[in-house]
Amino acid sequence: MSSANIVEQAKRTAAFAAVDKHVDSSVRVLGIGSGSTVVYAAERLLELKNEGKLHPELLCVPTSFQSKQLIVDAGLRAVDLDDLPVLDAASGSFASINVTIDGADEVDSELNAIKGGGGAHLREKLVANASRKLVLIADSRKDSETLGTKWDKGIPVEVSPLAWRTIKRQLERLVPQSRAQCNTLASSAAFSFANPKAELRQAVRKAGPVVTDNGNFILDVAVGSIYDPLSVEQLIKMIPGVIEVGIFSGMAKEAWFGNEDGSIVCRVPKSESHTSMFVRPKKPVVEEPVRVSLKELGFEFDSRDGLLRNIDTHKPYRHEHFGKDKTKNAELYEKLIQNAPRK
Repeated sequence: MSSANIVEQAKRTAAFAAVDKHVDSSVRVLGIGSGSTVVYAAERLLELKNEGKLHPELLCVPTSFQSKQLIVDAGLRAVDLDDLPVLDAASGSFASINVTIDGADEVDSELNAIKGGGGAHLREKLVANASRKLVLIADSRKDSETLGTKWDKGIPVEVSPLAWRTIKRQLERLVPQSRAQCNTLASSAAFSFANPKAELRQAVRKAGPVVTDNGNFILDVAVGSIYDPLSVEQLIKMIPGVIEVGIFSGMAKEAWFGNEDGSIVCRVPKSESHTSMFVRPKKPVVEEPVRVSLKELGFEFDSRDGLLRNIDTHKPYRHEHFGKDKTKNAELYEKLIQNAPRK
């Protein structure tokens, strides 16, 4: 299997495991994230739907054009976030969605995440904020101790097209000690670069910049390692014209990572638990053959001619020695052969 196929299988394994744990017939409203791993989550949802294991009136809230198409193709009902009740009746909080399953570009030890590689982080954050639980799914390449160590393409920042150059200049004037509170400088560094480097994301099969589903531009802001995700998120968000930042700090409750060997790691924030659930791939159960001694069956092995002989009569083994049930005779003969010495 090629390395690309191994990665895709890892994504699929993680997505299936997360869906199986968090989605059943009791889930009434489900948030569907965006990205390559979420494709497999939608695949599993379709299987559960066909098995009759989903709520008959399940509502799915998409986070992008892509995820809406996945929902529709699976024969599920897509609804906008504003179509849901404002308050959750049970808790009285703004959490209308039972659970949201979404991908990530990188996840640190506290489950802070960088998202927005696909340009959908504004809607993803809106849906995550309206969810009782955000569950992230990815392959093991996205699992890191500190944000910015594996994802080196920068923090996706959705900005207004009217002032993207001005916003870019302001971003590049930030320093590691910058903080959002009253434009103060802190004693500790929030990121590793001396100054961020912001680049306007360009389209691949279209001339010009990437335009989000919301009609905005994206600046990819490289800051190096991110030591304080919340401070960096708040700092960038305070710049006028910034619409949303692709750092999700303190939002995810659980993250599932698929490994190349087929195993799965499920993590919670490090500060909440020092343990992770490690799930080995299921292996077929191989039954060991029943070992019965020749003596128990009344036979011995004659090394002179290689025959099995009756201990009392010394006659060679024949089916008739065990009666008329030929099926039972065959089974016993197999046991005899299994226990016979090998030359």
